Amino acid sequence: MYKLRAALSAAAVACTATVSVVAAGAGPAAAGPPTLSDGVTLPITQASTIAVDPVHKRVLVSDKEAGKVLWLSYFGGVQTQISQVEGVGGMAFSPDRSTLWLTRDHQGKGEILAYDTANPTQKRIYPISYSSQLSSIAAAGGKVWYGLGNYLYGGGDVLGGFGVLDPKTEDTDFFRLPIAMHGTPQVIAPPDDPDTLVVADVSSNTTTGGNVAVFDVSGDEPVVRSTGRFSPGLLNGIEAYGSSLIGFGFGCPIWKAPFTKPAERATAYNNGICRPQSVDANVDGRVAFGYSNTDGTPDVSISPAGSELAAEQFVAPGNEEVTHVAWEPGGDRLFALSRTGQQVKFYPIHGSEPVRPALTIKAPVVANRGAALNVTGTINVPGALVSLSRTDLSSPNGTGPLWGAVADAQGRFTLTDSPPAGGTVTYKVTYQGDDTYAPASATASVEVSRNATSLALSPSNTINAYGSTVTVTARLGKTYANRAVQIWADPYGTEPLRLLRWTNVDANGNLTSSLKLTRTTAVLVKFLGDAQYAPAAVRTVLNTRASVALQPSRQYKAAKIGTVPYRYYHANVHPYFLTTINPYPGRKQRLTLETYTGGTWKVWRVLDLPLNAKGQSAFTLTGTHPVGAKYRVRAGYLTTTSGDSVNYTNYSPYYYFTFTK
Repeated sequence: MYKLRAALSAAAVACTATVSVVAAGAGPAAAGPPTLSDGVTLPITQASTIAVDPVHKRVLVSDKEAGKVLWLSYFGGVQTQISQVEGVGGMAFSPDRSTLWLTRDHQGKGEILAYDTANPTQKRIYPISYSSQLSSIAAAGGKVWYGLGNYLYGGGDVLGGFGVLDPKTEDTDFFRLPIAMHGTPQVIAPPDDPDTLVVADVSSNTTTGGNVAVFDVSGDEPVVRSTGRFSPGLLNGIEAYGSSLIGFGFGCPIWKAPFTKPAERATAYNNGICRPQSVDANVDGRVAFGYSNTDGTPDVSISPAGSELAAEQFVAPGNEEVTHVAWEPGGDRLFALSRTGQQVKFYPIHGSEPVRPALTIKAPVVANRGAALNVTGTINVPGALVSLSRTDLSSPNGTGPLWGAVADAQGRFTLTDSPPAGGTVTYKVTYQGDDTYAPASATASVEVSRNATSLALSPSNTINAYGSTVTVTARLGKTYANRAVQIWADPYGTEPLRLLRWTNVDANGNLTSSLKLTRTTAVLVKFLGDAQYAPAAVRTVLNTRASVALQPSRQYKAAKIGTVPYRYYHANVHPYFLTTINPYPGRKQRLTLETYTGGTWKVWRVLDLPLNAKGQSAFTLTGTHPVGAKYRVRAGYLTTTSGDSVNYTNYSPYYYFTFTK
């Protein structure tokens, strides 16, 4: 049957990829299945459906969200496309391949669109007034059938049905199903049976999901052949061939059941691979499966006609998951689509090898924003049409094609652009190929000038007390679109860099942030730039004094000598000094003792003593203590000298003491 095959899931399947093709059987058997290679990345972010037109040698791929349908060569090059068909669902061809039918949900209304396949132009729109929920479509019995979902039976429950379009009379009608289905059912036309239609519930309803109805559609009205629940749980994919249903759920098994008794399923195509996503049968009975595996197990499996054993298997590169497979009806070619994130890739499997063009380009290393620049290149296909696209800060996902050029007799071409955005601009020149040549592309990057903006940070290089809270202010000058700045704190030592704020500045260009200081901290402010202004950064250091405390003990009294407070010790008592400094690995204190002699204070002893894990260090002054001698002592942390530079130099106050009998 002339139809398209889509991976059936409750939600639209997003696809991604990069081009790859490999000949079957490549490499020794011990190496495992060959890897798909030479894949082509498609200009869409998800693939909704795929259909093959063997008459015009085109593969059609739709993106429901973007509202596009791509017409690809058998090698993956985009030969043409239609756009602005948001909500496009299923695709089906007329028997002679002259007409493409699309289902579409648009602005709360259902439509069937008819296009000329040779030169994709819209021929007719068929409004479906009784449903706004259309998905799959199939041609059978000389008519066009489609699944639909709506409040058909009342009660507020979205029950499914199916409808028909008669291309001869242009009349449409809908039918209730002989077995309950929810959501929008999938319709399938067996490729080897033009008068049979299968309708399947692919919804997430746990009661009706997997229900199937088989119809004879050779007459004026569909006649029920059988009904039953084909899958024991939710149905993720289904195909029909040779009077049998082939399908799978969301686990590992693949099932098979006769048209006449859908509920009498049995495990089939048991190739030991899990997570099937798509299935397609060719008119001669060959069956292909696509799988969403990223662990190195096969992603494509092909069984020959009359066998359920896998004759060929392929692995998708990297983390790509195969979401769609589709045969060239009556031919040897198999096509696969894969996804990785929002990248969709096209892989032709089997068939003739294309001629692979040699495409090279050159662009200036630097350029001024808004000024014209030339991208030149050569391709060994004289007369080839090439197009230019651009990726920049304003269009990170790319924009284009912007311009096109035709290669001259020597294969030379020139494309001119005036980059509107500064920074790194990447130009991509693409040749889409044709029925002989494979697609080809080449890229070149240009550094485009940007204006400088002002960025300031205050306060700058201050000295602050331990535990104090400091507010820093960043001030951003003129920019184009980006008004956000980042404020980072980088405490000295092993504490990691941390982001304090990342948001837009106020109307005056200011952004503030407060931080409590326990270590010397570098503050870094960054403006990441935009399409017209270059990135900028400024740094300052908030020097933070260490916390230093000295506690003398064992004195018997305290009194002043003149105006200076002294601690008094008996000569036979050894003073005890406990120093506490905010801890850091390997840190030491410097304990300095001075004596008063000759009318001045002179250094008597200097001790660098290690601190424990709590930041404490004790010292006992032993020896003979002369009566009446005057002393003073203080503890200190000295940057670098005390074992690290995490804090700024600081001292405790001096403590004065003397001895008596």
